[in-house]
Amino acid sequence: MEKYDVQVFWDDEAQAWVAVCNEIPFTLFANTIELLMKDVRETTPEVLELNGVPCVNPMLAFHIEERLEQAI
Repeated sequence: MEKYDVQVFWDDEAQAWVAVCNEIPFTLFANTIELLMKDVRETTPEVLELNGVPCVNPMLAFHIEERLEQAI
């Protein structure tokens, strides 16, 4: 089983959650983090197949970036 790292973060400019996986590769956007993770799980096997990579239950490791802003 292959493991893929997925970086997840909030994009202020796009006002959306973003998931990026350079190994597969893809970039996805969604309004909620729950919808984004669902889309990643559904899209991953399709993209791998299109790239000729056998895909049987890929393991996805979500790395959610926290951005803390401080008032100056």
